[in-house]
Amino acid sequence: MKTRLIGALVLIALAVIIVPMFFSGGSPPSDNGKTLSLALPASPDQELTTRTMSVAPPSSAAMPANAATASASGGDQLATVDIPSRRPPDVHPENDAQPAQTPPAAQAPTKPATQAPAAPAKPAPKPAPSKPKPTAQQPASAPGQAADGAYRVNLGAYSDTANARSLVERVRKLGYGVQTDKVTISGKVGARVSAGPFATRAAAETARLRLKQAIPGAPASVVSSAHDQKGDAPASALPAGRAGGWAVQIGAYSHKADATALRDKLRKAGFDGFVDDVRSGGRTLWRVRVGPQTQRADAEKVRRDLQSKLKLGGVVVTVP
Repeated sequence: MKTRLIGALVLIALAVIIVPMFFSGGSPPSDNGKTLSLALPASPDQELTTRTMSVAPPSSAAMPANAATASASGGDQLATVDIPSRRPPDVHPENDAQPAQTPPAAQAPTKPATQAPAAPAKPAPKPAPSKPKPTAQQPASAPGQAADGAYRVNLGAYSDTANARSLVERVRKLGYGVQTDKVTISGKVGARVSAGPFATRAAAETARLRLKQAIPGAPASVVSSAHDQKGDAPASALPAGRAGGWAVQIGAYSHKADATALRDKLRKAGFDGFVDDVRSGGRTLWRVRVGPQTQRADAEKVRRDLQSKLKLGGVVVTVP
């Protein structure tokens, strides 16, 4: 059964392909049946005429358009006609031989003058502020103020002048200098006794201990005291056996800041400045000095240098 079905399908397919061919009406006509003639056409009966045509470019003289010159001298002569060529001149080879026109000399293009940009105006420099000329700092007092003496040993105040004179004699026997000042005690005139002066506190302390042992009843205390010096200290102010040296005192200030400022100025100028304090007249003074020097002559030279460089005066004093 299966084989029959396959065979029936094959027959149907063939019928579908072949049957339409009998009803299509044939194939379209083709040109394969046409005959082409290869015969040459017959030559003309009239006589051929030869013409010579010039292809030279027209002369510089103007010629009328389509001008032709024909000449004939007999029936057997050929006519010559000159017809100007209408070809564009660029196809004529003889044009290559013509000298090329010299173009006009190329003028060098002139560059427009460029104006240099103006430099921006600089602001006028501000005048430098005038600095005040440094002036030598002058001491607040005379150079010799509170220059002589530094420390004393206070031995008390006495209303009985006899007791005061007795105490003075005992102090002198110990080899110390003595100073008496008048004071008022309970409405009476008395005397204050002090030993010294001493250049250093250490020396004053040593003298106080010795006086305390020698005079047990006398109150002894170290006080700083100094008095003015009007001129240079003499060479005898520093005995040979006493330790110490020489310096130049420039002045004494009631404010420590002023003394320190002058000391710094001296050091910047190359001098060995220093400051010490002393009690004088019931107040503290700060003395500005330069030194110390081992020889008095060296201190005098320092004073001359201070005058020439800084316009500062001074007095020669002794230092511990």
